[in-house]
Amino acid sequence: MIKEFQKLLKEKNIDYYIVPTDDDHQSETVGNFYQARAYLSGFNGSAGTLLVKQDTAYLWTDGRYFIQAAKQLEDGITLMKMAQKDVPTLLEFLKQNVKDGDVIAFDGQTMNCQFVLQMEEVIDKDYQIQCTDLLKDFWLDRPARSCEKAYIYDIKYHGLSAHEKIEIIQEYMKENHCDSHIITTLDDIAWIFNLRGSDIPSSPTALAFALITLDQSFLYLQANTYNQSMIDSYKEENIMIKDYSEIYEDAMSLKGRVLLNTASVNYELFNQIECEIVDGMNPSQAFKAIKNETEIKNTKNAHLKDSIATTKFMYWLKQNYGKIEMDEISVAQKILEFKEQQDLFVDTSFTTICAFNENAALMHYHATNEEHSTIDKDGMLLIDCGSQYLDGTTDMTRTYILGNVSDIQKKHFTMVLQGMLALQNATFLYGCTGQNLDILARQPMWSEDIDYQCGTGHGVGHFLNVHEGPHGIRPRPKFQGEECVFEAGMIVTDEPGIYLEGQYGIRLENELLCVEGKENEYGQFLHFEVLTLVPIDLDGIDTTLLTYKEKKWLNDYHQTVYQTLSPYLTNEEKTWLKQYTRAI
Repeated sequence: MIKEFQKLLKEKNIDYYIVPTDDDHQSETVGNFYQARAYLSGFNGSAGTLLVKQDTAYLWTDGRYFIQAAKQLEDGITLMKMAQKDVPTLLEFLKQNVKDGDVIAFDGQTMNCQFVLQMEEVIDKDYQIQCTDLLKDFWLDRPARSCEKAYIYDIKYHGLSAHEKIEIIQEYMKENHCDSHIITTLDDIAWIFNLRGSDIPSSPTALAFALITLDQSFLYLQANTYNQSMIDSYKEENIMIKDYSEIYEDAMSLKGRVLLNTASVNYELFNQIECEIVDGMNPSQAFKAIKNETEIKNTKNAHLKDSIATTKFMYWLKQNYGKIEMDEISVAQKILEFKEQQDLFVDTSFTTICAFNENAALMHYHATNEEHSTIDKDGMLLIDCGSQYLDGTTDMTRTYILGNVSDIQKKHFTMVLQGMLALQNATFLYGCTGQNLDILARQPMWSEDIDYQCGTGHGVGHFLNVHEGPHGIRPRPKFQGEECVFEAGMIVTDEPGIYLEGQYGIRLENELLCVEGKENEYGQFLHFEVLTLVPIDLDGIDTTLLTYKEKKWLNDYHQTVYQTLSPYLTNEEKTWLKQYTRAI
């Protein structure tokens, strides 16, 4: 496929063509219509950028996908391992290689505006930028863009009307002397307007743009995705629905100062704006990250249901391993069946990762009907799964011990547990960021000269994206200048791991709610309340490696698991859970 596309570049006299993993909204997960990078390269991971020249091609991706990309990339495409020694970034590569007269092309509606602005700043050659979607005629069997029905999310699950949220944003705009605010990110639009849909896989969002002025708001939706009832409901909140593509025309007529985030606006839309631009994070990012009382109450209920389902699955797995045929596909389907039995279940919050033994070394491995492993021998089974309930979004990982494992596997399992417990039980002063906390989870691995090539935790939306900002837990900023202080009400995951290529992968993950602790002369202390209540597989723990404090942390957690879940289990499940939450 890449060879044929390179012929097209020669015909069009294009020297470089950039293919990101983005849609018009810079979404983390995109629909089939936007899978151009996967179509051209063969690599179907969720993150990566393809650069195609007339005779060569390169694919940049991060540490989560090094192993997967190396296996999937078409011949003729060089893998560029991001953040590794002597590997230039895409910007650095272009700076080093672009010559006077070269043409750099891309689809302007899917290209990140901030990237193009940075490219214009660092490349000191006389080159030409060309906005063109070459895939439009090249990808003949391209799927249609998703156009599913949208709906208004019931206030009983989240507690604030769209009008109330818009007033908060308008006040922010006034304080920052902005006359209008363009929002393109689907999670922000969904939160502000209490809009939900199913245009993005596993994310209850609808393809939309939004414009908020100081006296009115506009929501841009695809035709046939809304009805008269939605028009009337939004009209009552001073919100007008307009056609999806009209945002480009309306952007041209803006006056005064417009607030937008160049990190999330596509280049084509940015180019339509002629008035003054105030570049900054969408204020809704910070507002929605701090969950209100209604959201917290509902998400606790969602996590209870998800923990019940996952614990019932663990009982089924332990009882049936070695007795019936199992593989990664059938086991993933089984855990889904337990979740679907829970009230208000809507969908998974991402594609379930069910990875046995060496497959688990690929952080984002996904079994397919064509390629998957049977579970018929000793080893470790990693399952990372999440759910979308109407009352909340969940994300959790457990690594299950099946049969016998080696002493070194138990040691590594225990190290991951130690990292998870250290972060889960942290007490810290207000003002700390995720960078301050990351080392708590990573220290057991670092002490053995081991690391995991990803962050430790991410924010989670409320019946929204499973990955949410602006807060997170990682050793270095994800974006330049990123620094987000933890606030009470924020939800974050805690998921350290060890991944050994060709051998096995281990990850343990709980969701945590940041809550206030004591306040004294030193300031406001914060700590975490655990939302995920699923047993840690005691069969994988080398108890001789745990300190007294770590044993107490685990025993206290397991006591809470048993007391909370046992009323919802059968007598057989309850007896089993008592054994798997026993004090060590």
